[in-house]
Amino acid sequence: MSLKKFHLIMNKHLIVKAVHRDKSFLSQAVEKLERKLKSKDEVQVRDLYTLNFNPVLTINDFEALRSGALKRDIVREQDYIINSDYLWIVFPIWWTNMPAILKGYIDRVFLSGFAYRMKGDTPVGLLTDKKVIILNSMGMSRQEYEETGMFKAIELTIDKGIFEFSGMSVIDHRYFTSIMSADMEQRNKYFMEIENLADLVLWRNNKNKQTINNKTLITVR
Repeated sequence: MSLKKFHLIMNKHLIVKAVHRDKSFLSQAVEKLERKLKSKDEVQVRDLYTLNFNPVLTINDFEALRSGALKRDIVREQDYIINSDYLWIVFPIWWTNMPAILKGYIDRVFLSGFAYRMKGDTPVGLLTDKKVIILNSMGMSRQEYEETGMFKAIELTIDKGIFEFSGMSVIDHRYFTSIMSADMEQRNKYFMEIENLADLVLWRNNKNKQTINNKTLITVR
């Protein structure tokens, strides 16, 4: 067989950003992350605050779900997820959880029949081809979060309770602690950590997925 075409597949990344300040650490981190990922892959950013995303799940939303006529804003966000390989979820930790705008995004977008279905009393995740990476900033120190068990609580309720419940694989979850008191040197270390993580994801993609004559070949890890 003659090999006429050999090129790398471009993966699709969706960055869901729930960051309320444009010049904050996480907003700068998203800019750097987007630039790094775009060097090799396709990237879409959904900035929930800039979009003025409506986070309130109403009775009308439930009625639309039952009738099969979802609102446009929900369908649009579901389409972004469907068309992505990787979801990068970026938000500050508030009260050991995500900001309300992101919780509302989950409530309204990760609906039954899209993110999961019920088989009897057992939920079955439907988004099994998606990989998730979570990036969080927080005010307290790493030691305080470890000693109080907060990291375990966050990963149980968010990683497992939302994304793994929906069938996704959470492949990394990074915490950037003591962010309020972090000086520029520490913030630059955090930025480097995020860029290195993006490089690792891109390297794995380019190593494991290739096409020859438009046919996908998966190489051994």
